Amino acid sequence: MHGDDADLYRGSTRYLERRHRGGMNQEGADSALAQLNHREVEALFDHMENTQFWIKDAECRYLKINRAFQLNYSLARREDVLGLTDLDLSPPWLAEGFLKDDLRVFAGERIVNRIELVGGFDHAARWNRTTKIPVTNKAGRIGATAGITQPLPGVQSPGFPVPELAPALQALQKDPSSAWSNGKLAKMSGLSVSAFERQFRKHLQTSPMKFLKRLRLARAAAALIQTGESVSEIAAECGFSDQAHLSREFRKLFDVTPTEWRERHSAG
Repeated sequence: MHGDDADLYRGSTRYLERRHRGGMNQEGADSALAQLNHREVEALFDHMENTQFWIKDAECRYLKINRAFQLNYSLARREDVLGLTDLDLSPPWLAEGFLKDDLRVFAGERIVNRIELVGGFDHAARWNRTTKIPVTNKAGRIGATAGITQPLPGVQSPGFPVPELAPALQALQKDPSSAWSNGKLAKMSGLSVSAFERQFRKHLQTSPMKFLKRLRLARAAAALIQTGESVSEIAAECGFSDQAHLSREFRKLFDVTPTEWRERHSAG
């Protein structure tokens, strides 16, 4: 250990020894926790790009989410999640399992590092590692639940639960910037154009081209936060004809320009 490092180590050790001998001031610690700035805690979770965080109330409705959660579900504003449950965000075959978990956690159970499928805006299901815990008040009563989930790296996910649409949806996921048409996607799925459009609306509640536009905007929203690329570069990579085209469509969905979106999310 170098001289400066050794001095620092010895000084830190003496400080910790004095703290230990004097005993922890629990009252002071509780006071500090009571004054904790919740916005600062939320900002900390925003720096966990691949980890979604949330808090739900006793009715399984979302109260708080972090940036990763917002991007995963392509929400224009975090407030948009208030009052929603998993049934509003995920297909029933996933949402029903999440709601059952909430009931178990409200009963006092903790779910720690469980491997499960988690969806997103794009209707893909990915293997994640999830932890969910009860949140208690000073009286010890459970009033909310909190959780985090993060994707498992290198684990192949099942993708889409609708076999006839899987080839088209996987192609859109892999390369949303290509010049796709209903005809190309229908052929890829082995369906007529009318049958493809009908199945798409049935399972995804939107048209193929509207879904593609939303997917491109979701990718652009994430890139504006997570990369330093220019707006024009992001527009090209996400399948928009130019920066003006991206800005026009972005404002329609998110109520702000791409530049305003980037500035808003870089403030933290």
